[in-house]
Amino acid sequence: MSILFELFYSFFTIGCFAFGGGYAILSFLQQEVERRGWMTTERFVDFIAISQSTPGPIALNMATFVGYETGGIPGALCATVAVSMPGMIMMTLFALFFFHFYERPATQAVFRGLRPAVVGLVAAAAWQIGRVAVVNPVALAITAVSILLIAKWKISPVLLVIGSAIAGILFF
Repeated sequence: MSILFELFYSFFTIGCFAFGGGYAILSFLQQEVERRGWMTTERFVDFIAISQSTPGPIALNMATFVGYETGGIPGALCATVAVSMPGMIMMTLFALFFFHFYERPATQAVFRGLRPAVVGLVAAAAWQIGRVAVVNPVALAITAVSILLIAKWKISPVLLVIGSAIAGILFF
């Protein structure tokens, strides 16, 4: 099987099941990357940091980086298009029917069921990534300060990324 087909299949599948936005994709993507042996966990965590630091949705950035790492420019294009397609298809269909079905109890039940699952996916990704990324007291301190600044003072994630990058330069 060609690498472009593997990338397309993997990222299209991830795009179909990664509900909840960009961070929900990380758990699925990490499992796929490890299963296929595309890169090390450490490299994957580095790509998350880069994806968070660059403009655009993290899911698209991760798809682009993993695709490029695995298949060069064609791989980057293939993975980016593939991860985007399910969402575009579903949102087009969703937009056609949303207002007609939104108030129905079954539709509301679907949303009530999806919300906790999305929280679980994000928590699982955070746990898996944290085990690799938070390996010393300095990394733990950066993590704790970041959580505190976001939770208590609603500090912009952009400022946290910049501050964490500076802390990395100073302490690592």
